[in-house]
Order: sequence, then C-alpha cells, then structure tokens
Amino acid sequence: MNSQINPLIFFFGYGLVFFPLFQLIGPLISELFLVSLIIFCVFKILSEKKTVFYKNKFLAFFLFFYISTLYSTLSNYYDLDHALNGIFFFRIFLFSFSIWFILENFNIFNKKTILFYCIFFLIIIFDSLLQFYSGKNLLGYEILQKRISSFFGEELILGSFIVRVLPIFLLALVMNNTFEKNNKNIFYAIIISLACFVVYLSGERTAFGLLILFFFTTFFISIHLRKFITIIIIVFLSLSIILPFFENSSRVTPANRMFAKSYNQIIGKGLKQREEHKDKFLNKFYIFSHDHHGHYVLSYKIFKDHMITGTGVKGFRYLCRNKIYILENNDGCSTHPHNTYVQILVSNGLVGFFLLIFAFIYILREIFLCRKKIKDKIVFDKNETSKAILISAIFVNLWPIIPSGNFFNNWLSMLYFYPIGFYLYFKHRDERKVN
Repeated sequence: MNSQINPLIFFFGYGLVFFPLFQLIGPLISELFLVSLIIFCVFKILSEKKTVFYKNKFLAFFLFFYISTLYSTLSNYYDLDHALNGIFFFRIFLFSFSIWFILENFNIFNKKTILFYCIFFLIIIFDSLLQFYSGKNLLGYEILQKRISSFFGEELILGSFIVRVLPIFLLALVMNNTFEKNNKNIFYAIIISLACFVVYLSGERTAFGLLILFFFTTFFISIHLRKFITIIIIVFLSLSIILPFFENSSRVTPANRMFAKSYNQIIGKGLKQREEHKDKFLNKFYIFSHDHHGHYVLSYKIFKDHMITGTGVKGFRYLCRNKIYILENNDGCSTHPHNTYVQILVSNGLVGFFLLIFAFIYILREIFLCRKKIKDKIVFDKNETSKAILISAIFVNLWPIIPSGNFFNNWLSMLYFYPIGFYLYFKHRDERKVN
C-alpha cells in the first residue's frame, strides 16, 4: 500500500464499501459509480504501466467470454436496445479488475467498514421485520404476494441482495481480526443470523437455497469458521422456531412457500391442464416448476437453431414469440430462461457455455486447493480464510442446478462480479507469497 493515498483512490475505496448501498438506492447510482471507477482505474493502470492487471490469465478468460458475447449479439442484431447490453458488457468484468486495483492501493478492511455493514444490515433487518409484522416498512411499502421486500418495494429481490452482500461483510470481519476477539463473535453472529432470517422471510427460495450452499461451502473449506457458522445456524433455527408464536399482519408463512409450494410445483399438483409440449421429466416431475419447465423446453428449441454462437444477450426475449418457436398459449416466453447455464447456452451458444463450464470447474478446483492450504496450516491465516469466503461466494453465483435471474441484467451482473474483484486481489497476494 502507498503511504500517501491519492484522494480519488480514497474516494473509490470507500465507494466499494458503500457499493451495496448504491445497489439498494437504485441502478443509476451504482452504474455511475461503476463507470467512474473503471475510467479512473484503467487510466491509472495504463499510465503507470501496471502490467499485472492486464497480463494475466483472468483477463484473457473474460476477454474470450466478452468476444463470444459481442459476436453473438452483433451477428443476431435485432435492434439497438437488444444490442447495447452485449456491446457494453465489457465494463462488468473491468469492474472486477478495478476493485482489485483499488484494494492494492487502499486498505478498506477497517473498523469503519465493519461499522457501516453493521448499521446497514441492522437497518435492513429492522425494516424487513417491521414490514413482516405490521404490513408496511419505513417507506410505506406493503407486502406483495405475501412476500416482504423491504426498501426494494415492488421488486422481490431482498433475499438475493442479502445473499450476495453477506460474504463481503464476513470478509471484512475476518480481515479486521474480529475472530481473535471472542466476545464480539456472538454480536456479529446474531446480526448475520438475523440477516439470514430475513432471507427466509422474503420467501425467495433460490436465495435461501444459495444461502445454505454458501455456508455449507465455507464450512467445508475453512476449519476456522466452523464454530462461527455453527452459532449462526443455531440462532437462525431458534428464530425459525419462535416465529410461529407471533402473529404477522398478512399471515405470511415462509415455510409454506419454501417447502410445500415448491414440492407441489415440482410434481405439478393443482395444475388444471398438461400441455403436450411440457411432459414431465421422466413422467414424474417438472424441472423446478411448470413455468420453469416451459422456459427450458422453449430454450432448447431456440438453441437447436443457434448452437455454436447463440442468439445474443436478449435473443431469447426476442425469439420466444417467433411463430417457429412459440409454444402452446405462448407458454415459456419470458425476458430470459431463468437459469444462468440455459441462458448462456441460448445467448452465447456452445462457445460461451463451455467457457462458463470451465469457470465452474476452476472454482471447484479452487475450493479443494484452498481447503488443503487452510488444513495444512497450523495457525489462522486471515488471507487464506478470506479467499475461502470469496471462492464460496463465486461458487454460489455459478451454481448450475437452480433457477436464477438474468445474467446480463446490469444490477445482478454487478453483484455477480463484485466478489470476483476481491478474489483477484487475494489470489494475487497469495501468488506473490509463493514467488
């Protein structure tokens, strides 16, 4: 770290800390911050000839994926609106490299960062519980479809947001040597448990499943975090048991949506009709639900005509109503296929799909390598433990067997690539130690 901090590096450093808040406020603020950060960092990297940031295997991989995205978008040009996401997608992976650059020059892991995340999560937790029990949150947003959304209003993305921000909070705790102070562990564990409880109350089944996967993966990799994660699980389960004894305004029952409704959707219980084009998988169940099954059937039909390079980032949305692909009752048509791997297969073809598979295999390999390193070390290594958290966060984002949001959506893609920037920083630190 430089002894004299450039004021702009200071600004962007704390901007990275506040980035979840920018995402909560709205996409415009986070987009302005992202573009400003990239312009500043690219200028500094090139002017100071920091070759480590542009001569590495990670940039090469992301460039290959971007070229795949750009080619599929331009070769399937529908209109300017459909093309813009693909053309400017390069800024998303440059965001990760910009995060890496800032972290190399400014230490954001301090008590101020911990304080911000504590206040940030406590406000979201309070607002969510208020909405759950009174029917309205601090801004007057009401419960929609028997699901709480807190400050997100009509957008039911509260759980997804928390799942993708929690790892950075946990990372800050590790880097600030919090786990050496046992008296504070319980306090932070309670905050994280309450945040997990809010994910449960949000009724977002994908988010809740990914939350479980994140803690399971982190528990598997790092022996040093197992006690802390166990405390989180115990507090969460206690809250889940206590919940039924309190009345809520809209009689919201998260357990019913999480488990009973999911099971009924998979087996198709309650459906009045079964379309011929959507026979159950193995004649026994739908893939996730009747609607999701339709997305995947339609995606396969489109994919067969665009196997190598795909249809472009918004090709599914454009083609799903085409008469040569359309299903009965316009079934299965949506803005995207609701699964990252299916979406990349349709939009980028086999080229992009194999790149995504490669990324997943790489992260799987990193999980076992990181676990071995932590296990072989006698003392607690906060850098390796931090890397374990980030690997788990990226693994969750790449998990294939689950419904997901639009990979090319600006808001979501920023959250996907947010932990990657931190990972690149810790990966580089690890490589410097070896060399």
